Amino acid sequence: MKCFEIDANGILTVTASIVSTGKMEKLVISNECGRLTKEEIEKMVNDAEKYKHEDQEFKKKAEAHNALDDCIYNMKKKIEEHNVKKSVHHEILQVMKKVVDETAKWLEDNHATPFAELHSKKVYLEFVCKPLFNV
Repeated sequence: MKCFEIDANGILTVTASIVSTGKMEKLVISNECGRLTKEEIEKMVNDAEKYKHEDQEFKKKAEAHNALDDCIYNMKKKIEEHNVKKSVHHEILQVMKKVVDETAKWLEDNHATPFAELHSKKVYLEFVCKPLFNV
């Protein structure tokens, strides 16, 4: 997460933190001789706004990737549960296991996949494995 602040004296304070680790760094840029001009500071602020959307999209994609990874893990775990093996027909269980394994392999090979495709894979996986949750 990044934060940009400009005070009344033209001093730019940039704060960046890594949400997962809590690590935070702060940088203060003052308008001393030989430093950034007002136009340069404005450009930096505009660039920050421009990249804000990209950062949000990256976060959205990372969350979708993690959600699919969690879904794969939960489906594998559910397939292995003893009561599921007794309740779901063996052939259906094998199809589910194959789809889960294929999805896991696909996810491993496709790290640069857009959000929509990751979400679509998760929805498909949940649909195929729906009988596991009707037990």
